[in-house]
Amino acid sequence: MKNLTTIIQSIDQLFTSFIFLPMCFILYCRFFPSKERSKRTCIFYRVCIVLVILFLLRYFCDKFIFTAVNYPRFTDSGLFPLIQAVFYPEVQ
Repeated sequence: MKNLTTIIQSIDQLFTSFIFLPMCFILYCRFFPSKERSKRTCIFYRVCIVLVILFLLRYFCDKFIFTAVNYPRFTDSGLFPLIQAVFYPEVQ
């Protein structure tokens, strides 16, 4: 279980560290539109949009829902190890 927690924390750290890459691609597509985009570029653009939305959802949960004040509410949850690994890494 400790290895799984470490893997989840590593994936979360990588995701939050490298989210600027999809954001830069979205900005590039918005500010420098090309007339003809390939299907592959459109699919990549949509994937980047989904990644940014997931990041914003994770950020919202981190700052407003899974706070230190609400910690006791989530200790009885069945998903508590996952919530603790992602949102409360310092409590372990």
